[in-house]
Amino acid sequence: MSAIPVNFESPRLVAPEDQARADYYALLASLFFRAPDERLLQAIAIAEPPQGSQGTLAATWQALADASAIVPAEAVSEEYADMFVGVGRPPVMLFGSFYLAGFMMEKPLAELRDDLAKMGFARVTEVRESEDHIAALCDVMRAMILGDVATKPFSTDAQKKFFMTHVNTWISRCTKNILEYHQSNYYKRVAEFAQAFFDMEAAAFQID
Repeated sequence: MSAIPVNFESPRLVAPEDQARADYYALLASLFFRAPDERLLQAIAIAEPPQGSQGTLAATWQALADASAIVPAEAVSEEYADMFVGVGRPPVMLFGSFYLAGFMMEKPLAELRDDLAKMGFARVTEVRESEDHIAALCDVMRAMILGDVATKPFSTDAQKKFFMTHVNTWISRCTKNILEYHQSNYYKRVAEFAQAFFDMEAAAFQID
């Protein structure tokens, strides 16, 4: 598999399939954190499908790549702002606590923060979004898979617990909202691929 657009390689040796998983978590973190620029769009357009992908995952990746090849970056930026920023409450929320509790900054976020602290993760003060933003959760999963200079990759059991507790409990409702939003265009392709990837992760964790 060729490197995908957002590639954070581990300073430690990890299995190729885990590097691929981390790369796609990194890509989704980037796409949900801000609209992609022209360089990222073109990189997605020429990247190969996820390693060993088939069926829905391969099809949704190809649809995302095809869309990335033709959509103007300015149009994607406008779509992102309209859907996820907006005026007041945005049309589509990207925060887990909203889906799990109905409001922002509720108990699910407090529980997430407790778990992150226990794992040694600290919030970057410059980032405005709370830790339950899907981009932040994808970045945590990437870090758990790869580890860093001081930390070994987390065990599969630890990854499973975090994913099943803090991502899988609500993400399908979020992607459904993106798909159903009347002005969703490029991000419809992002949501389809994201859901296919998260479904693959959930199925793999169930096998483990």
